[in-house]
Amino acid sequence: MNLAEPPRRVSPATAEMAEAAKAVEHDDEYQVQTADNFDGLNVEPAEKVDPAVMVDDPRKFAPTHLLEKPRTNQSDHKNLPVSKLKESVTGIAFESPAGVTNGVIITATRKCTLFLSKILPALYDERDFVSLGEIMRYVVLKDNVLFVYAQKDDPTYLYSLPLESLKVVLENPKKPHKRSMTVSPGYGMGIDRQDDDIKNVLLLDVRDKLIKQIVFNCKEDKDQGLANRFVACVQGIIDVEKVRDTITSGGDHSDKKK
Repeated sequence: MNLAEPPRRVSPATAEMAEAAKAVEHDDEYQVQTADNFDGLNVEPAEKVDPAVMVDDPRKFAPTHLLEKPRTNQSDHKNLPVSKLKESVTGIAFESPAGVTNGVIITATRKCTLFLSKILPALYDERDFVSLGEIMRYVVLKDNVLFVYAQKDDPTYLYSLPLESLKVVLENPKKPHKRSMTVSPGYGMGIDRQDDDIKNVLLLDVRDKLIKQIVFNCKEDKDQGLANRFVACVQGIIDVEKVRDTITSGGDHSDKKK
């Protein structure tokens, strides 16, 4: 077996003063003098001053009515079941089970598929499919807001969506929006087998970008007007908000003229 050789013995470490330090060792300029004794100094004590006085009372100018108001639990604002919305003064305009989706999310892979679908439409279907059961929710229209619940009896909503700045469109199944999804059952280019049963309502922004796709199963709807009623309610909300904006902007112009 080959073993390493033991270390050799070395001399003990030594230290010498640096040459720069030796040069000033006996120089009087660098000698530290002993501090003088100042015990004999006569220092006068500080003069007494009056206690500080508040110039202004903060509560005098504070909104005391807000300070004294009992605080509310922030979670109470989200405790809004459908029954509570109905009990309000304005009530609700529309409620129904419906599928809710954001539509197609564009990714790099999705862009590639869209490109190939234009070149080889027979092999690549540009439409995305989703089951109605996957996206089924319960929607409620109140004032100018769309409330989306997981189920009708849930204690609170999943999220809400203001509607005043949106557009509402009943989708033509033969000319679907490029970002909307085909809700099964369906085939091919997103044309549903039962056109009379599945109705897609699109909520779009001013640039026609898809914000929400609301899907209604009208099979049990005898007059086939469920989706149309939703569109009418949303359009009514949008029209009212436009009138309010016109009145408000007109009032501002009149004030400027004065």
